[in-house]
Amino acid sequence: MIVDSSSLIIFGKLNRINILLRLFKEIEIPYAVYQEAVLDGLKNKFEDSLILNGYLDKGKIKVIKLENKYLELSDKIQVLNNIGIGESQAIALAKQLNRKELVIDEALARETAKSFDLSPIGSLRVLILAHREKLLAEKDIEEIVNKMIKMKFRISAATLIEFWELFRKLRK
Repeated sequence: MIVDSSSLIIFGKLNRINILLRLFKEIEIPYAVYQEAVLDGLKNKFEDSLILNGYLDKGKIKVIKLENKYLELSDKIQVLNNIGIGESQAIALAKQLNRKELVIDEALARETAKSFDLSPIGSLRVLILAHREKLLAEKDIEEIVNKMIKMKFRISAATLIEFWELFRKLRK
C-alpha cells in the first residue's frame, strides 16, 4: 500500500506501523515521503523517524523511485492543487504502479487523489479496517484516537464525530 508522509508519521509516532503492515503486507513510499518522514526526522532525532528507519532497514517499507513522467505529473499535481510534495508524489506513485488505493489524510490531497480516479483511505479508516480484521479491539481504537488527538493530529471535530458514528454502525 502506498502511504503519504502524514499517515506514515502518525503511525510511526504511535509505534503502530505493524497495523499498516498486517493490513496491507507492505508499505511503499515515494522519495519525497522518505525525505520528509525519515531523513528530515532523523536529522532532528525524532523517535518516529528512528522507528520508520528500522522498518526500512528490514525491507518492510520500500522507497519506490518515480519515473520521469510521473515526477513531472507530481510537480503538476503539487502546483495545480496546492498540496505537499509527499502527497503529490504518493498520488503519482499510485498512478505509476496502477494502484487504486493509497493512505492519505489531508482533505485537499484526498480530493486531488479522487480526481485521478483513486480511492484514498485515511488513517482513521485504517483503524476501522484493522478492527474489522480483528487486529484491534474497540478499546485499542479509543486509545489510539485519544493519542492522535493528544499529539495534535489534525482531525476536525466533524471528522471525529463522523468516524465514531461510522465505527458504531459497523460494530452492529
